[in-house]
Amino acid sequence: MDNLSLRFVRWGAGLLILGLLTGYGPLGHYLMGGADPSCPTAPVHGHMTLLGWVGMTLFGLVYRALPGWANGREPAAGLVRVHFYLSVVGAIGSWATSTFGYSILKLIRPDFYYAPDMPLVRIWFGVDGVFLSIYGVGCLLFLWSLMRSTVYAAESTPRPAAA
Repeated sequence: MDNLSLRFVRWGAGLLILGLLTGYGPLGHYLMGGADPSCPTAPVHGHMTLLGWVGMTLFGLVYRALPGWANGREPAAGLVRVHFYLSVVGAIGSWATSTFGYSILKLIRPDFYYAPDMPLVRIWFGVDGVFLSIYGVGCLLFLWSLMRSTVYAAESTPRPAAA
């Protein structure tokens, strides 16, 4: 379990860097005097940082702590492994859809976002939604692992009554 926990944390650190680097696209857009009112890829680096760094790192740290909370009982390694792969595919897929997907659709129709071409916008958001749902299924597996491997400790001593 230690290796799987470490894998989550290491990927989280890598996805943090990816998220930070992704922020340079919108920054360049604004610094170069982008005429458009907003850069539609601006939220990508924030989402990448949250899904990648915060999410993956917390998953890894919680999996590391679970045996202590569960009196040595570890979650099923296969379930954790599936959770890991779903999280990586979901985070990377969402990042790729948000950055490259926007760029590809902009080649098809340069103003699809600012003069909304709703069919193209729906395709873009729909594909992103698939990857976010994959990440979400990983989160459900995390919850399942957490619930299966932990129980609240029985209170061994009664608390004194309030005076």
